Amino acid sequence: MSKKVFAFMLCCLLALAGTGCATGSFNSSESESTATEIVISEFRNVNWAPVYLAEANGYFEEEGLTVTWARYNDGPIAFQGLHVNDSQFCLLSQEPVLKAQLEGIESTLIYTIMDTRLYSLISRPEIKTVQDLKGSVIFAGMPGSAPYSFVSSILTENGIDPEKDVTFINMDYGASLAALEAGQIQASFIGTDNRLELRNMNANILADTANPADAEKYLKSAVFPGEIICTTKKYCEENPDTVQAFVNAVSKGVAWFREHASAESAELLAPYFKGMDLNTLTEKLDIVKESSTKTGYIGESPEIAVQDFCIANGVIAEHIPYDELVNMTFVENYQQRK
Repeated sequence: MSKKVFAFMLCCLLALAGTGCATGSFNSSESESTATEIVISEFRNVNWAPVYLAEANGYFEEEGLTVTWARYNDGPIAFQGLHVNDSQFCLLSQEPVLKAQLEGIESTLIYTIMDTRLYSLISRPEIKTVQDLKGSVIFAGMPGSAPYSFVSSILTENGIDPEKDVTFINMDYGASLAALEAGQIQASFIGTDNRLELRNMNANILADTANPADAEKYLKSAVFPGEIICTTKKYCEENPDTVQAFVNAVSKGVAWFREHASAESAELLAPYFKGMDLNTLTEKLDIVKESSTKTGYIGESPEIAVQDFCIANGVIAEHIPYDELVNMTFVENYQQRK
């Protein structure tokens, strides 16, 4: 796919998704005239709690940055916003980044927010095994997303052709569990955000990477930096001071998250998750904390594991050299200055 065609598709998708979803920072104070304004595109999820805490605790401000959030309905759309210059940083999974990289749309991974993935595939009670899903309707996010690749890998591993043997349906992530209970779909991906809802559902868990055996079976690695923060390669090269300030702020947020009780984090993050009660948010943050990064560092071997996963599931056709995609200089600089 040419860059022109890819860019045209991005613009079309953004027009459909609507860029009016961009929201202002939760910081009510006005930024100083010397501050650098940045926009972070995202699909809001508790996995990214340390980044939100970086703003809530004033760490971006300490580093001379003011933040605006651009919210989208899925990670791939948020990534497209990055590459049409609607934002400078993006919170998402690696799959869209890797695919675009091989199409000549270059990004730089500057941070991982999780050391592994907490992904599951659940089904209606009459579906006992993955093999029973043949002919079913399944929700797994949009094509090209990490949830889609994850569910496809489970199906493939169990002898089901994702392109022929099941029907994928796209809907809002928050609606999938209700659709499952109503029988509109037979199986659904779930992430950290809706793990707690399983307690009140009559559903079977067919695969869960929180289980080490399933993580080994489907991810093939105990360390899997699939949830990352990226910027464009051009922005990274032209604005190293801003990227360093961003990484510094996020690293402070990571440290605060790990050092404080989830109930304290929930109090600060309540404005970011309006409509979610504090007890539920606290429980979800407890789940996230188990797999949350300690440093943000993406090692070469774990990166190969992510790419191996993507190759096995048809997301990309070949490996991307580590040094062409990952830049851990900013993480290393922060660690050295501590």
